[in-house]
Amino acid sequence: MMGCQVAPAQLFYDFCLDDHVPANHLLRGIDRHLELDSVRAQLRPFYSGTGRPSIDPELMMRMLIIGYSMGIRSERRLCEEVHLNLAYRWFCRLGLDGKVPDHSSFSKNRHGRFRQSDIRRHMFETVVERCLAQGLVGAEGFAVDASLIAADANKQRSVPGSEWEAKEESRFGLRPGYIAADSAYGSADNLAWLVKEKKIAPHIPVFDKSNRTDGTFSRSDFTWEAENDRYICPAGKELKQFHRTYATPRSGITAKGTRLYRASKRDCDHCELKPQCCPNMPLRKIPRDLNEDARDVARAIAATPQYEQSRHRRKKVEMLFAHLRILRMARLRLRGPCGARDEFLLAATAQNLRRLAKLRPLHGVIAA
Repeated sequence: MMGCQVAPAQLFYDFCLDDHVPANHLLRGIDRHLELDSVRAQLRPFYSGTGRPSIDPELMMRMLIIGYSMGIRSERRLCEEVHLNLAYRWFCRLGLDGKVPDHSSFSKNRHGRFRQSDIRRHMFETVVERCLAQGLVGAEGFAVDASLIAADANKQRSVPGSEWEAKEESRFGLRPGYIAADSAYGSADNLAWLVKEKKIAPHIPVFDKSNRTDGTFSRSDFTWEAENDRYICPAGKELKQFHRTYATPRSGITAKGTRLYRASKRDCDHCELKPQCCPNMPLRKIPRDLNEDARDVARAIAATPQYEQSRHRRKKVEMLFAHLRILRMARLRLRGPCGARDEFLLAATAQNLRRLAKLRPLHGVIAA
């Protein structure tokens, strides 16, 4: 006989919200690692001591973490989802009858006390400290990558990278032994900054266009003698910057920031290897970057087993950017440098919490 469901007209219900959230739900793992005890202390100076009680700032922070963890970018839709989803209500400590804040509350607080107190950065740094405590950050090396994300931005308004670097070192005391990145970071200036100024080993492919494909000698076929400031060609002849003495000393630096080393025309005219060296030129010239010694350090590192290991680790950073795009971070929603900073701090916080939940799950529970 076909059954027919009848809605019971009960006056009282025995319902426990915790029983209806799966044990392996992502938000359970995030909740285990999320510590928001300091949020109220951070925000207390920005609230009045009198008047009507405000919306709990911890509730708003938990809702924002849900939004950036689940790819819910719209705050209006986020409020609707928290109202309907039992797991979201459990994570926000709302129970069944708790009232969800209006979406306009996020906009008012974002441009007000949240930005004034820099609470998003405080929360991000708290999660990073949690990652350090759980052993997920070793700090022996960093991997760097970049991705193009659409935004309403002004190129003239930006924050110098030196400010971010100083803030990172002062806050966490992290000084890596090496940095892994792709060839986009292999310019001579970047490598010199790492090797000479920061004393960090660059596990970075050198951005080099000196190799020739027409069968003639490349720069790598010439031997560099640093003590004599010259190159030695395959025929044993020298290439120098100056072949005579000038009354007024010259720096020898070109407009491109290089030093040009030239062979003697007399040597090249009578050389048997000229067809393999400079068949269409009267003499051979080799430009050398002012920071070529730093590039040589990077080339030497590229031949080591440690470089191969860091090259494979570098791919994990690329996966993080792909994951952000899956979570609808292909375009920034907020405008201006402050809006971009707020979005990336929340996205990075949510991403770190997701990794904590996956790599350090509850005892006996495998994170989904």
